[in-house]
Amino acid sequence: MPSSPRDARSVDLYVALTFLAGAVAFTVAFYLEGLSNVPALVLVLACTAVAEANAIDLTKGGRVSLGFVGIVLAALEFGPPGAVLAATVLTFTGWLRYSRGDARKLAFNFGQHNASTFIGATLAWLLVPDPGSPLALLSLAVGVGVLQYGLASAAVAGVVSLSSGQPYRTTVQSFLWLLPYYTGLALVAGALGIAIAELGGIGGLFAVPLVLTRYSMKQVMDKTREYVKTLERSNADLTVANTRIRDMSKELDQAYTGTLESLVTALDVRDQETRGHSVRVATHSLDVAKLIGIKDPEELAMVYRGALMHDVGKIGVPDGVLLKPGRLTEDEWKVMRRHPALGYRILAAVPYLRPTAQIVLAHHERWDGDGYPRRLKAEGIPLGARIFAICDTYDAIISDRPYRKGKSPEEALQEILRCAGTQFDPKLMEAFEALFPSWSEEDHTKNPRPLFLPSWQQHDDDMTRLAAG
Repeated sequence: MPSSPRDARSVDLYVALTFLAGAVAFTVAFYLEGLSNVPALVLVLACTAVAEANAIDLTKGGRVSLGFVGIVLAALEFGPPGAVLAATVLTFTGWLRYSRGDARKLAFNFGQHNASTFIGATLAWLLVPDPGSPLALLSLAVGVGVLQYGLASAAVAGVVSLSSGQPYRTTVQSFLWLLPYYTGLALVAGALGIAIAELGGIGGLFAVPLVLTRYSMKQVMDKTREYVKTLERSNADLTVANTRIRDMSKELDQAYTGTLESLVTALDVRDQETRGHSVRVATHSLDVAKLIGIKDPEELAMVYRGALMHDVGKIGVPDGVLLKPGRLTEDEWKVMRRHPALGYRILAAVPYLRPTAQIVLAHHERWDGDGYPRRLKAEGIPLGARIFAICDTYDAIISDRPYRKGKSPEEALQEILRCAGTQFDPKLMEAFEALFPSWSEEDHTKNPRPLFLPSWQQHDDDMTRLAAG
């Protein structure tokens, strides 16, 4: 609460100015540009309202809503006017659901949501005026999401600082921990936009994993609140509660990985010949990492995600090159070789994925230094990228391509062993040979494990038996 009448007047003035800014943004958005495809817009708005009505309460206070995806998707499909309309729907839904009767809160949220959304969407469209390619569309989505969240957080921090007397910088910093989450939601909205652009209306089905992710997060947060209360009641239960909280953190991590897997699946729509390749290589890379003794969950997660997202940079490769049925020319190879750097730029922008980006950048380096893009050599190549190189080559050799038929697993084994010390890390050959019998029995035309798998926390018993055998 404000500490004095003067502070209260300052808060009222701040709220009034914020509301005015939102009203101006709403008016200007529809003055500059009209709306098209109204039925599709109504569907997006309805989904936004449903998502906001089912927001998830946080243990630190406040709540998060998947309605943010609706705002970003509306910006991609309908421009700033659609985004502002989605923000308005989100505002009124939240007010009716959580704070009905508080007119000042409605006025403030209307202002900050609409102003931040309009400015963020407009700036993003100015920076990416022609999102005709998947890379441009994904960049536009991240731009809208980061700008909208940043501006909205700055506005909310202002009113909180005036009301509580806390320093503005301290208040702003309290919002930073959610930036990776909202950046991830923006990436999901971008993936939905890509799927819709590639598949039309059926691409909306890629929203289903998002619903599952929301359910998982709700379960995690509900259980977290229960255990926080338990800790407050009795310190004697601290050890048990911490164990359970770690388990719930793993569940949330799995939900995030499931979202990444959904993004990879959406990108795989472009190239049917390599469908499922990323998931197969990711699970094989995880097997190798465990067998050579990597135990740290974060390091295992980095290996898995790096292999899973290794080809995300190919969204910037033209279809004429990526989908060419024959061998590539030298100029086409130059275009293709850009994808590790493109993938690195995409992932490095997300703090949660920054360690993974190093694997993506180095996934075409060679042990003898003859790879690309940086011609790294030997142990100068990240371990995750060295592991991935073996698994990726194995899957590529045994898979059919338009210009050749896949070879047998045994032929792939001999080819990889032959290249030990030149293309591959020779110290990883023992692990590869130990895993080969189980890999050779897989049906490589299908994903070896389902999406939303418990990732690096799965199959520990199998790895232990292989290491002992």
